[in-house]
Amino acid sequence: MRSAFPIYLVGLGTWFVPLGIQMVLFSWLAAIVLHMDAFSVGIAQVALMAPGILFLPMGGLVADRGNARRLLLLYHLLYAVPPLVLGAVLAMGGLSYPLLIAYGLAAGSIGAFAVPTRDALLPYVASGNLPRAVALATALQFVGQLIGIACASQADRVGALPLLAGHAALVLLGAIAVWMLPDPPPHPPAQHPSFWRSIADGIAEAARSEQIWPVLLLNFGIGVFYVGPFMAVLPLVVRDIYHGGAAEIAYVNLAFWAGTIVAAFAFAGLARNLTRRGRLVVCAVSVGAIILFCMALQPPFLLLNALCFLWGLGAGITLTQGRTVLQIVAPPTHRARLLALFQLGLGGGGPIGAFIAGTLASVLGLKLAMVLPALAMVVLIGTVLAFSRVWMMRTVEKPA
Repeated sequence: MRSAFPIYLVGLGTWFVPLGIQMVLFSWLAAIVLHMDAFSVGIAQVALMAPGILFLPMGGLVADRGNARRLLLLYHLLYAVPPLVLGAVLAMGGLSYPLLIAYGLAAGSIGAFAVPTRDALLPYVASGNLPRAVALATALQFVGQLIGIACASQADRVGALPLLAGHAALVLLGAIAVWMLPDPPPHPPAQHPSFWRSIADGIAEAARSEQIWPVLLLNFGIGVFYVGPFMAVLPLVVRDIYHGGAAEIAYVNLAFWAGTIVAAFAFAGLARNLTRRGRLVVCAVSVGAIILFCMALQPPFLLLNALCFLWGLGAGITLTQGRTVLQIVAPPTHRARLLALFQLGLGGGGPIGAFIAGTLASVLGLKLAMVLPALAMVVLIGTVLAFSRVWMMRTVEKPA
């Protein structure tokens, strides 16, 4: 089993590099190749993101009931189909907006099923050090996305076809890695209730756990009050306050993700010595509110990038430690569903927060669009501290 974790990481990397390619290439095809207006580009992005909100809970339920390795192998094979179809149509000169929407719906749906399935498989290949495995997997996820983004940034020069072919080839390579993994232990025999009852059972399991529900609630707050302003307000801040363009927006994003990767790798080394993971999450989330307040003061652009790096460090701490809490505490019968809820907090809260932050920016201005979400997050943190034991809880991996 010790050799299984590197194979798992190969499969993970060959998923997230294509995901990074898709993030850039999808927008490029809509905005540059098809020359769609801003509203149409936004609808296309919704087509790519909405399946995550709809299908993440179902993906977690399917993973909790089935063989996670075989399911992940199937998702790898399926995920290679959309770029191959899109590439074939592009080669024939038939790209259209409805086809791009169909691509977004298909790719987004497959991804929504794959995320909780891969997370549910991790404890069985972690080689006896689950916190370190979570941190390394999180770091590699973001490194892979950045590599994919860098590759897709060459779309103007090389065109879409080589990138789509590379996307499909990497995903199929990942399928070979998943095929090489061992099967997880079979689920104990059980009678399965209906879909909605199973989802409600997963939510009830989270509510019963004094360690899980505060982490999930804070994570949803991150999606609404942090991811939203990051997506909707920060690009406007760069444009209107710092008079920057694409390069300056790239610098801000690079600083943030660099911080996230640094934190994830750092906690991979420290993972086994940590027990107060809830306290780390609270501190990291609190620093995020301070950073939003500081950004509203319109510091020099170099300091803005430094703040984004610190924000990314906090994000890396929150993602690694929050996921570790769920991986350790969640019972195997509910693990994938609870991890899907964790991911849903970011994936579902982000679009909600972007809509709220964008509305605040248009009505009250950019400063208040950063200050008000920060204040709301402070209220949420205070509420969680008042009604939970998140500050005092200890989360330690159980011996295998």
